[in-house]
Amino acid sequence: MTSRFRFVYLLGCLFLCYSILLEPVLGVEKFKVSSNGKGKQIWFQAEDFDERSPNENYKLGKKEKAVKPEKDAFGDIVTNAGGRGWLLYEFDISWTGGKAGKWRFIGRVINPSNHSDWLWVLGDDGSKISVKEPAFARPDHIIFEENIPPPFTWKKTGDFGKDGGTVNKLKSGKNIMMFWTRQSSLEVQYDVFCWSSDIEYQPTNDDYKKAKEKTLAVEPTKKLTTIWAGLKK
Repeated sequence: MTSRFRFVYLLGCLFLCYSILLEPVLGVEKFKVSSNGKGKQIWFQAEDFDERSPNENYKLGKKEKAVKPEKDAFGDIVTNAGGRGWLLYEFDISWTGGKAGKWRFIGRVINPSNHSDWLWVLGDDGSKISVKEPAFARPDHIIFEENIPPPFTWKKTGDFGKDGGTVNKLKSGKNIMMFWTRQSSLEVQYDVFCWSSDIEYQPTNDDYKKAKEKTLAVEPTKKLTTIWAGLKK
């Protein structure tokens, strides 16, 4: 590839990125906020993840036909269709008026054979996101090592009734959490997730229904980064 051709190619790629950014629909991040118990909560549905590993072992139940969601699911679900990988979620506790400190991660899940996963939180478990699986240890990082048959259950413990990896230190503002595969399978259905600053709080379906809905526009700079990374591949 000559220098001139490379320049024209890169110019074309940049023009494509710019054209996409001018599209009126940027997409939104959906979440809910609430104040229950002695703290604040932020809620988001499992299917609204920001990124997943390239092998896409975590799949949507209905949309990607991985498995039929249980009838009482709130929207779609996420399951593990096979293989090892990760899911990434970015959230901001300032959206709910929350402050830095210990928060509990809670999931509305089905997991009849305790097929658990690992939970990694930026800051609490490391200062940099890694494309390679971090060194996990039980019980510090294990979640949903519980027998949870249908229907969906709000599970706030991570290792047979103990905290496991559910209690983490969150930073002020933006936080990133990642699921890394441990044992999860098609038996597992992830429906809704909740972070609560009251670590003793036990969610209910009504709490989730009554929580205040919010949307946040995706930042164009973030979208450009994603597009450009794809083009370079």
